[in-house]
Amino acid sequence: MPGLAATFKGDNLDRAWRWIRTNPDATYKAFFRSAYSAYAVADTRIIADLRERLRRGSYEPFHAAKIYFPKRSGILRPYSLLTVEDQIAYQAMVNTVAEQLFPRVRHRYYVEAFGHLYAGRTSQWFYRKWSDGYALFNKAAREAFANGLVYTASFDLTAFYDSLDHGVLQYFLRKIGCDRDFADTLVRWLSIWTATDRRIYHHHGIPQGPLGSGLVAEVVLQYFDQHHRGSPRVRYLRYVDDIRMFAKTENELRSMIVHLDKLSKDVGLFPQSSKIDIHRVQSIAEELKTISTPSEAAVRSRVVDQSRVQKRLIQLSPRHAVADVTRFKYVLAYAAPSAKLNERLWRILESRPDLYASILRYFEKYLTLPARAGTRIIELIKGPQLYPAVTAALVYTACGRLRPGQATILDRVIKKQWGPVNMRADLVAALGRWAFERRLLTAGQVEYAIRATKDWYGRGQLVRLLEPALLTPAKLGLALNERLRDNAADVSVFAAAQCASYGIVPSRPLAGINRAGGHTLRELHLLGRLPAAPCQIHSNMVRLLGKSVATIDWRAIFGPDHDEIERIATWCRAYADTDATAFVNTVDVFNDWLLVKVHGHDPALGGYQLGNVGGILSSIKLKVRYPKFHALVSAIHSKRLESLLSHARVKSTGRPTGPIKFSYLRVARRLMVAGLTEVWAKW
Repeated sequence: MPGLAATFKGDNLDRAWRWIRTNPDATYKAFFRSAYSAYAVADTRIIADLRERLRRGSYEPFHAAKIYFPKRSGILRPYSLLTVEDQIAYQAMVNTVAEQLFPRVRHRYYVEAFGHLYAGRTSQWFYRKWSDGYALFNKAAREAFANGLVYTASFDLTAFYDSLDHGVLQYFLRKIGCDRDFADTLVRWLSIWTATDRRIYHHHGIPQGPLGSGLVAEVVLQYFDQHHRGSPRVRYLRYVDDIRMFAKTENELRSMIVHLDKLSKDVGLFPQSSKIDIHRVQSIAEELKTISTPSEAAVRSRVVDQSRVQKRLIQLSPRHAVADVTRFKYVLAYAAPSAKLNERLWRILESRPDLYASILRYFEKYLTLPARAGTRIIELIKGPQLYPAVTAALVYTACGRLRPGQATILDRVIKKQWGPVNMRADLVAALGRWAFERRLLTAGQVEYAIRATKDWYGRGQLVRLLEPALLTPAKLGLALNERLRDNAADVSVFAAAQCASYGIVPSRPLAGINRAGGHTLRELHLLGRLPAAPCQIHSNMVRLLGKSVATIDWRAIFGPDHDEIERIATWCRAYADTDATAFVNTVDVFNDWLLVKVHGHDPALGGYQLGNVGGILSSIKLKVRYPKFHALVSAIHSKRLESLLSHARVKSTGRPTGPIKFSYLRVARRLMVAGLTEVWAKW
C-alpha cells in the first residue's frame, strides 16, 4: 500500500516537475512560464530541499491565488494558481494516485472513458493526447448510431470540480489502495487550495487549473464507469464529467439516467437537469459538432481565403449571437484583422465576455491597433470591473499596441485604478506591467506595491518586473532583499533572479532568506553557503499566535527531538484553520512534549513520563513554579476530553463528546501565548 514515504522520493518529485513543465494546457502555463524558468536555475537543489521538508512533515502548502473567468451564463469559473513548489508536491501525490488507479481502469480507456487518461510513468507527458480521446469518443458515438442506437442523452454533473466532497474522495482513495495518512494529507492540502480569499474552508472541491486535478477527478468519476449497468442496447461514453449515452429506445435511456442519478447521489454530486435531453438523433454529425474539431471549408486550403473566413464568421454570429462556440473560435483563429470584423467582435464581446480570450488574441495580431480599436479597449478598461480577468487581458492586449496619444489616456486610467492591496492577482500583474513599463509610479509607490500586495502571485509578478529605472540602486537592493525573505517561494526565487541580473548581494543576516530563493542564489554564485533550514516550529507558532512568541528558541527547548515536534507544530497551525477538534488534540500532544522538556530542564519539578498529561496536572510544584503553563496544559487537556476524537463520553458529566467549536480557538491562543512565553522566560 503506497504511502507518503514512497510518494516523496526524489525520482517521483523529479517526475512531477517534468510533467508540470510538459503540461499541454497553455492557459495555466501562461501564468507560470517565467516562474518555471526561474525555478529551473536551481531546480535540483530546490526539489531536494522540498523533499526533505515533505519527509519531515514540516512542509505546509500556500493558499492558492484565485483567478475568476467569466462563464457564458455570467457567473464565474474559479481558477487556482498554486506556487510552483505546491504544484510539484501536488503532482507527486497525484502520480501515486495515478499508479494505483491505472490497473483498475485501463480496460475502460478508449472504450468507455476518453478523457484524462494516464500515460504511464515513462511517458514524457502525464496524460495521453486529449485529441486522440476526443476523436475516439466521436468514433464510438458514430458506431453506436450506425448500430441502431438512435436515441441519445447527455448526463452532466453540476460544478463537478467545485462540488467534489473530500470525504467521498478519501473513501475512493482508500478503495484504490492509498493508505490513510496519504489520503488525509491530500485532502488537507486540497482544503487549503480550495479555500476562499476570506479563508473559508469548504472541505469540498479540487483546484481547477493544476495538471493533476483531472486525474483526481477520475478517482470519483470511475465509480460511474464501474456501476452504470450498461447493456448491448445502451452505449455509455464518458469524457471527463460529460456522459453521453445512446440507446435503441427512449425508455432504455430514461432507465439509465435514473440509475446514473442514483449513482451521483451516492457520491454527493448533482446532475444538471436542464442539460438532460432525451431525443432521437437526426444527424450524428450535428449531434457531435460541439465536441469535435470542426472541419471548415473556409480554412481547409493551404492559403486561407480571408473573404471566406469573414463570411463564415458572420454566418456563425447572426445578430452578434454565437451559438456554436467551438466552431466560432476555430474559424476566428484563422482570421486576419479587418475593420469590418473588428466591430462585429466588439459587439459580440459586450454580450459574451466568456469569449474574451479568443477575441483578444485576434486583436493581438495587430502590431499597432487601429484608433477605433484602441479607443474601445480604453473604454472597456475604464468601465465597470465585473471581470478582472477580462480587464487584465485587455491591458495585455494594449501593451505596445496603442498609439502614443491613446497610451497617454490609458496611463491616466490605470493610475486612477491602481490599488494593489485589494486587486485580484491577475489584475495586479497586468496593471503593474503597464505602470512599471510606462514609469507611472513614484519610487515610494513601487516599494509599497511590492510590499503590500496580498496575493503572492501578484507580488511575484511585480518583483519580476522590477528594474533600476524604477528605484535607486540602494532602494532596489532593499526591496529585493526584503522579497528574498518572502514566505512564498515563487516570490523569493524571482527576487534571487533579479539580484543576479542587477548584481545585488544578499544582505545579512541570511537566516531569514526563503530556502527556494537561497538555493537560486547559490546556483547563481551569490551565496556561498545556505544557512540551516529555518525552524518550522517558530514559523508555525508565529503564524498561529503572533509576534509575541517570536523570541522563543524552540531548538534550544526541544533539542534532538526538534524535528519530530516540528511536524506536530505544523499540524497545530494547519488544524487551527480547518479543524478545531483536531487542533485541540494536537496541541495536547505538543504540550505533552513540552512537559518532558520543562521537567528535564527544571530538576525542582521532578520527573515526567511522556503521555502522563492527566497525571501531572495535580502537581503542586508545576502549578506554583509555572502557573500560566499549568493553566494552558490543564485547559487544553480538559477540552480534549470533550472531543469526539478522544472519548465517547465526557467523564465528568457523562454527556456524549462532540466537535470542538472554532470559538474556542480564541481562548486556546490566549492560553498558549501566556504559557509558552512563561516557559521561555524561565529557560
